[in-house]
Amino acid sequence: MKVPDLNDRIAAHARAVIAGDDATAEAFVGSASLAAWRAACASIRGQYPLRDFELIACAKIGMQYMAKTRFHGARGVSTLLIRWKKLDGTWTIAGAEDITGKRSPWSDIQHYSRESGGRPDA
Repeated sequence: MKVPDLNDRIAAHARAVIAGDDATAEAFVGSASLAAWRAACASIRGQYPLRDFELIACAKIGMQYMAKTRFHGARGVSTLLIRWKKLDGTWTIAGAEDITGKRSPWSDIQHYSRESGGRPDA
């Protein structure tokens, strides 16, 4: 990805998550998105201790970026879809969703779920 300051923010945030430093990790999150971030992190807690992360994909959508980030832990992996946007000149988390076990973030949308026979991994 060719957005160096965003790459740095994603990596710094992931390192805070891996370290279990909730205060530092949440400092990257916009206040309106804090509840969504905390809900998305529920799956990560079951993987502690975390060892590493990988940025699987990052795509620009308008003025925002969607970062598909996988966290590797002692008990498995968790994958989060994290939406980043600039607020006051700083890349900030504006949304997050746990997509662990989903083939697509849209797998649980009713219309798509019907087409896949109700399978959450389709």
